[in-house]
Amino acid sequence: MSAAARVAPSPSPSPRAATPRPSRARRARCASRSRVVVVARASSNAAASTSSADASSSSHDDERVDARYRWRGHDVHYERSGRVDASRHVVLLHGFGVGTFHYESQLAELPMMMGEEAQLCVWAIDLVGQGASWPPAGEAAAPGFRYSVETWRDQIEDFLERVHLAGGDGGEKKKRAVYLAGNSLGGYLATYVAASCANEDLIRGVILLNATPFWAFTSADDAKWAPWKGALPTPRWIRAPLRLYWDSFRSAANVKGLLSLVYDSKERVDDALVENIIAPTNDANALDAFCSVVWSPKASIDFDEMLRRLREERRGVKIALMYGREDPWVVPLWGQRAKRAAPAATYYEIEKCGHCPAHESPRVVNELIAKYVDWCERGCVGDAPEGSACGVGRLVDGSPRNFFERADAAVAGSR
Repeated sequence: MSAAARVAPSPSPSPRAATPRPSRARRARCASRSRVVVVARASSNAAASTSSADASSSSHDDERVDARYRWRGHDVHYERSGRVDASRHVVLLHGFGVGTFHYESQLAELPMMMGEEAQLCVWAIDLVGQGASWPPAGEAAAPGFRYSVETWRDQIEDFLERVHLAGGDGGEKKKRAVYLAGNSLGGYLATYVAASCANEDLIRGVILLNATPFWAFTSADDAKWAPWKGALPTPRWIRAPLRLYWDSFRSAANVKGLLSLVYDSKERVDDALVENIIAPTNDANALDAFCSVVWSPKASIDFDEMLRRLREERRGVKIALMYGREDPWVVPLWGQRAKRAAPAATYYEIEKCGHCPAHESPRVVNELIAKYVDWCERGCVGDAPEGSACGVGRLVDGSPRNFFERADAAVAGSR
């Protein structure tokens, strides 16, 4: 990655307390949890350490943790569920416009699905400019900051190295290889991080949930000629005309309409989900973040190149594809392309499920993730797990099944 694409990170603070910005639906859900929620605390000073009381509460690492830490001027929000000393770790990366709340079922259920002998720790992080990861109240992102796939890639790698390896309490780093599981944009980023992170031993596998195979509109070369490249502050001539569209784009009616288009399980598109998605758009920095996302260039390498690197250069990284069959955006054709690019990948198809499998079909996805991680950790001995017990999530070979899919495979084979 070029030096221009990476911004030097701020000094490494330990996780610190910060006032969360949850929606009413999120507050109600948190209040109803039967487990204790621990908020990791530390000072905003990079040299400060956690208090004795906080260190004591954080030691109960089988409890649910809801925490924050500072990164490049942002209060980054993340959650953890399960024992931090578990041998198996999954880090969940959300899609565009959502956050850790989209993985509530995974945080609540996955750690308990493997039993005491094979414990699993589950993490979920909000990307900066999304969910609950924003500059502190009254502040803005530093001039020159850009909400792009390069920035998010750097954020995830930093989180893995500085928070995940330290157990979330700023303590001594320990070897904790992870499976990155991402939906849509999160799947794209999981692939990017696995293909390019400096610590090649850090990523044990990627689990792609209807991963988008592309992001952004302009390449790095094209961006050289653009009048603005997404770096803050947002020019007035960009911000002013987009404001009216932004207010319409983030309306409850529009959000619900868009979700209804991509969710096959319409009952999952409820008021709580819509409210949780809209809540971050009320942040003072939200419009600038949206403008930056729209204008920022593509990643330095494309999705096919990411998969090629995993296939040829980082063969130790296991790949699972878990795709909702009814997704009108990332249709099965894209999953089949990913399978052809990474033939060793394990491919599951989930029936009656759209673009967001982890939220639409949480029990099926949780079962598939638990079985797949367990199979990988046992050395991939024997055949991959067949699928979910209910038969909704099935192991498939990724073969094309209709005219369009066969035509796409034929074109790819002729290249």
